[in-house]
Amino acid sequence: MGLVLVGLNHETAPVELREKVGLNPEDLKEALNKLTRDSDLRELVILSTCNRTELVAFVPDDDKGEANLVSFLADRAGVPLSEIREHIYQFWGLKAVEHIFSVASGLESMVLGEPQITGQVKDAFDRAIEAGTAGKRLSSIYRHTIQTVKQVRTQTEIARNAVSISYVAVELARKVFGELKGKRALLVGAGEMCELAATHLKERGVDAVDVTNRTFSRAERLASRFDGHPYPLGNLREALEVADIVVSSTGSPESIIGKADVEAALRKRKSASLLLIDIAVPRDIEPEVGDLPGVFLFDIDDLQKVIEANKEKRKKEAEKAAQLIARRVREYEKWRRMQDVNPVIVELRQNVEAMRKEELEKSLKNLHGCSEEVRRELDRLSYSVMNKMLHQPITELKRAAREENLEGGLVSFFRSIFKLD
Repeated sequence: MGLVLVGLNHETAPVELREKVGLNPEDLKEALNKLTRDSDLRELVILSTCNRTELVAFVPDDDKGEANLVSFLADRAGVPLSEIREHIYQFWGLKAVEHIFSVASGLESMVLGEPQITGQVKDAFDRAIEAGTAGKRLSSIYRHTIQTVKQVRTQTEIARNAVSISYVAVELARKVFGELKGKRALLVGAGEMCELAATHLKERGVDAVDVTNRTFSRAERLASRFDGHPYPLGNLREALEVADIVVSSTGSPESIIGKADVEAALRKRKSASLLLIDIAVPRDIEPEVGDLPGVFLFDIDDLQKVIEANKEKRKKEAEKAAQLIARRVREYEKWRRMQDVNPVIVELRQNVEAMRKEELEKSLKNLHGCSEEVRRELDRLSYSVMNKMLHQPITELKRAAREENLEGGLVSFFRSIFKLD
């Protein structure tokens, strides 16, 4: 039984392909059930975010399992296998575990060290557990992943200096306008990404943050926190007329802001420039909007240019985190090997204990009328002899597990000589 991971991300695939492959929460349960039902997969977790889609599975055959996962991605994207293979990566065994730890810790994110991915990884595992596709093996990896993230956050500076996509979007606004004081922003969407953007915008001097959202009550609550005005989504053009900066992040499968919407707003605007930042996948804003005069449009891939400026100062902390993760992978592997050894030790002790009690009872029957004190002493003596006899073999078995020396068949040898099942 092998662990295999297949995926694509912002470094290996363009946003157009990531949009096609990505799964929303409604699609996720169906995909988990379909893959485990139709493919030879024992356990499965799917992580799907704006920047990556990854499938993690335990399979009886590595090559066949990897082929099934790749075929799923190709079918979902509607492209040939040869094309999807140009954009994917694969990891097996401990390399897959290391990749999961790194992703959850933010080391593989577009913004190095960003904390949002940790919650997304948790959600992915929780959904798989709820769907019944994450069993004992993947659940154990989940526990070790969360422990690793906690250590990375507490033992490196990358935790205290994490930068989110929303923060980078605001930094991009500063590059376009310079001073943000006196500017007015508009959030299209009222989710976590937009809320983070609103926080950073106010910290950088924006006067007010307006909000438009499908659920108007959520727009009202968020706008009130940031001195802004709420708009029904149907009044989007009106909101665009007074905004200098637009940050859009919704879960809509179709565009929210079209070229016609922006053209209509531009005719009534007083300010010359309009900055639109689309951090949604699929994209909320039609790409043609960027062709309009006075309009600056950036999508999530464009943010990479700003992110590059942050990478060097985070490099040392990322290196520390990588070393910590490597150590955690070794600890996980030792733990995993002990899971192979522990049942042998338990079964061995149970079998020998059963033999001890059987022989003790035979001896006691031959000692007619012996006192309770003698019975207790014989029990103690036989138990002590058993423990001393088992101590060295068990110690050696544990040592071999710790030192990665089980390849020689020591577990099988123990099962054979002690006639364990």
